[in-house]
Amino acid sequence: MSQFQILLTPVIALMSLAFLFNIVLRRFHGTRFEAPAFGVLFGTAIVVGMINPIALGDGLIFDTRTLLIGSAIAFAGPVAGVVALGFGIVCRILLGGAGVVSGVVGLLLAFGLAVGFQRYIRHRITYPIAGDIAFAVVITTSITALFVLPHEIAVPLFWKIAPTLLLCNIVGVVAIGLVFRREQRNFETTKALENHASRDPLTNLLNRRGLDRQVGESQFDAKSGHALFFFDVDNFKNINDSYGHEAGDATLAIIALRLKNSLREDAIFARHGGDEFSIYLPSVNAADVEGIAKRLCGLVANRPIERGGASFDASISMGAFWSRVHCPLQEMINQADAQLLIAKKKGKNRAQVVFSSEGVDVLAA
Repeated sequence: MSQFQILLTPVIALMSLAFLFNIVLRRFHGTRFEAPAFGVLFGTAIVVGMINPIALGDGLIFDTRTLLIGSAIAFAGPVAGVVALGFGIVCRILLGGAGVVSGVVGLLLAFGLAVGFQRYIRHRITYPIAGDIAFAVVITTSITALFVLPHEIAVPLFWKIAPTLLLCNIVGVVAIGLVFRREQRNFETTKALENHASRDPLTNLLNRRGLDRQVGESQFDAKSGHALFFFDVDNFKNINDSYGHEAGDATLAIIALRLKNSLREDAIFARHGGDEFSIYLPSVNAADVEGIAKRLCGLVANRPIERGGASFDASISMGAFWSRVHCPLQEMINQADAQLLIAKKKGKNRAQVVFSSEGVDVLAA
């Protein structure tokens, strides 16, 4: 069996590795763990390949580590490459043999060549596949690490390995690139669809579906408690009747933006429909709830709404529910909505808060 036939199986296996890209994306995308997670993925593949290599002699092994180091950098960035490189170096040292120094030098060369290509050459190549082929050619030159070995060993090994390594690197990088880019497009399309399905188009806030999902994924702080603020726009029908529905829509968008810009990063802000909104805070002390509610009401009432040359006042009424124990979202909404009705009856443009430390047993303030 030729070396190409032997190496074809791991190259095909590397293509399946690319499908794991989507799993890592979904779990870690946008977090500080994204690049390290990809590094671990590629590093693990490097270790598996090095444990099951082609033996070329006493202590001399050959595998697809160059391809994997390069792919980690090309498709996941230099941080992922550093992590993968660490896996490869440690594994090669532990495996031992006459080729340890040459193997480590080869890994370092592959890393340096890949980083240099990505930084200085990749952006000059218009077509992705052409870039992948050029990238594969460049990282293949890391085979010159063989010349760390005695000359009489290095030269025959070089001519024995170089053609196969070059072909496998080209096939591997192109194959992984095609699959990775497809998975990236699919992921971005899926996220866009999910975002569209969970967002209100007028205010770009979450809709009720998005609210349910994000609250379900959040972890409230049992020590401080959590709160739900529910509000609507006072006399919203009069705004529509007096200034038109476009002005009404603008009022909702302006109010949403004002409040959103004043909220903490962990706040979950949603529009329920019409002029009804909610804000969920997963961590807030009971002593702060009333102040937050009043501050939010003031952000609306203290500045007029300006639209198309017209300027008019607007205000909101708000109900809030706070608890130190876990409560179903709908129950929190119901409790806050009940307080909103009380605020309306008391004259609007105000906040009404209710507190509970044991589920839905409440104490109004």
